[in-house]
Amino acid sequence: MSEYITVEMRPTADPDVVEIITNQPLAPAGDEFYPDFEAGDQGSPLAQTLFNGAAGIAALAIRGSTLVITRHPDAPWEAIVDDVRDALRDFFL
Repeated sequence: MSEYITVEMRPTADPDVVEIITNQPLAPAGDEFYPDFEAGDQGSPLAQTLFNGAAGIAALAIRGSTLVITRHPDAPWEAIVDDVRDALRDFFL
């Protein structure tokens, strides 16, 4: 995989859900869904990296090159997206 990953955040109709689009395949074995931290902590290496590296993630779906992130309502998006960007860059290095 390339060590270069781009990250684009797209808001959704739900203020607690965003899509993060990347230029890398994130779920080569098929779609993944993690409804909470416990499921993510037992999930794929990428899910574990994201749940442990980005505080505030309540649920996560990984589809192709897209992450669909649901936050805890009190968690600021700016911090989550920054943490996700850093975690993805570290993961793909």
